[in-house]
Amino acid sequence: MLDVLTWADDMYPIVLKRFQDRLENRTDLIKSTIGYVPLKSSNQYADVGMGGYGLMSKYNGTTIPEQNQKRGFKKTYTPEEWVGKATVTYKDAKIDQSGEAAKAGRKMADSCAQTQIRQFYNLFANGWNSSYTGADSVPLFSSAHPINSETGADTFNNTGALAFSIPAITASETRMNRLKTFDGLDFDCNIDLVGISPELEPKAKEFFGKEAKLIPEVNENGANPVYGMKYIVIKGLTAKQWFLADSNLLKEYVKMVEITAPMVIPNKPDNPLIQEYIAYCDFTMGWSDARCILGHDPA
Repeated sequence: MLDVLTWADDMYPIVLKRFQDRLENRTDLIKSTIGYVPLKSSNQYADVGMGGYGLMSKYNGTTIPEQNQKRGFKKTYTPEEWVGKATVTYKDAKIDQSGEAAKAGRKMADSCAQTQIRQFYNLFANGWNSSYTGADSVPLFSSAHPINSETGADTFNNTGALAFSIPAITASETRMNRLKTFDGLDFDCNIDLVGISPELEPKAKEFFGKEAKLIPEVNENGANPVYGMKYIVIKGLTAKQWFLADSNLLKEYVKMVEITAPMVIPNKPDNPLIQEYIAYCDFTMGWSDARCILGHDPA
């Protein structure tokens, strides 16, 4: 029988091992899709949109002209704490200590992983929600993103209502390649990633699968212009919603900022027959520039 004075300490290594093993692969989608910044010496992180000081001028041998000083929007990330608790009793542990410990570790890991992955999904699912705005005061997908932070600045549009199709993808690629950075230069992008709802995955497999070198939507044997694109399933999107993005720029301008990675902490209440395990993490997600992504919300 377990020693009532040491049973909780004996369980924790098993809980921790199962927690770490379970968590390791559950959040891969986040770090493979958006940027990741671990904070070590601050509780905030600041980022700005894409652009610089405009084009350089030819030197006339005398005067060095001032460059364009227009600026993008500054995004400040402030991580938030997330916490949950599970309780194991001595009675349950007596019957199957290793089973109770393994179950607690796996389930706490699931809670942490689902919390982070749900926030990741919500980045895109709330893309048209006016209650979730970025540093430029509009949602991620908007027809009225200010190009820069100056009063009265022109705007750019990164939203639409086209149904998911190959022509819609190529038309959206063209739109994105016509955008300007905040200092007025051409926006260079390589659109290679599509985000879809679960309902659109069968069609995505037709469009992007290894057998899709020929365009699948027409009878002619023409080359498929979107062959080779990657796709990810975003469970927060409604059935018809989808987006496309530059995967490299998405990592630069959409980020998860984390102070404390998910962990499990043992806590002994004032009762030797009860052991608590507290899941904890400290993170946030957001974006500093929306030019790298374009979303469609068909009727």
